[in-house]
Amino acid sequence: MKKILLISSTIFFFFISKTSYSQKVYILYTIDNNPITNVEINNEITYLKLFNKNLRSMDKEPLVIYATKSIIREKIKEVEVKKYFKLGLNEEIVNQRINDLVARADIKNIEEFYQLLNNLNLEKDFIKKKLEIEILWNKLIFEKYKDKLSINEEKIQKDLRYKIENQTEVIEEFKLYEILFTGSTTNIDTEFEKIIKSIDEIGFENTARIFSTSNSSSAGGEVGWVKKTQLADKIYQEIKNLKDNEISNIINAPSGRLILMIKERRASNEKLSFDEEYKKIINFEKNKQLNQFSTIYFKKVELNTAINEK
Repeated sequence: MKKILLISSTIFFFFISKTSYSQKVYILYTIDNNPITNVEINNEITYLKLFNKNLRSMDKEPLVIYATKSIIREKIKEVEVKKYFKLGLNEEIVNQRINDLVARADIKNIEEFYQLLNNLNLEKDFIKKKLEIEILWNKLIFEKYKDKLSINEEKIQKDLRYKIENQTEVIEEFKLYEILFTGSTTNIDTEFEKIIKSIDEIGFENTARIFSTSNSSSAGGEVGWVKKTQLADKIYQEIKNLKDNEISNIINAPSGRLILMIKERRASNEKLSFDEEYKKIINFEKNKQLNQFSTIYFKKVELNTAINEK
């Protein structure tokens, strides 16, 4: 049975007094008897600040709260994936993810990245473990739900042929970011206001890492470049008039509520290739459905996880 978790002021002040000026290790929470220590939360704060400039000037208290939520979510995933897989992925796979992380952080190369980690007293294994957990979580979701994927290929082909036949010279493309969250009908406005407040304080990407239940949360909610032809008409109508970095209204999705942001947009006059676009749309639809299954499964696991404050 899950214990409802509130990050109390007592824990916060304990954290400030004990972790800021002491090297001692204290257990602050347990996730199914797996401890979360003050050192782990401190490391999470350092990690979040490394990739998020907006967090560097944030007060300590909200930082502790954000980092605690982040590490609890990761620990829940870790406990679950260890039931099915052993940590210790192929080094090449993990290094590719590290290269992606370095590129997003605007760091010159992986050597500079490792030096930066060393300067911040973060171990390489700390980063590798975080990436492994996310990779294995995605693998677990795929294995559990691959047979439940439902894609209407005939409709996709029909719609794509129509779009290609009626293609104008310019095709819109959007660099999309998302936050997927859950909430009942009665508290949806409150949840939305909380997320918007967080976006104002620490930015969209940081908020996605903390609040979003989507698989894209670890990448700051980044979906990537998406053509208009790949979007459902409902989604396109919601975002077509957004300015860069402007937030959409709440969009209802099968696994929750969705908030979108366009980071950039561009126009392409390249003639659409049926085969290429079809492959992209199929992959996009598969990832969308797996994302929804991931949210559903995480909520199920979380409800059956014992989260205790020490």
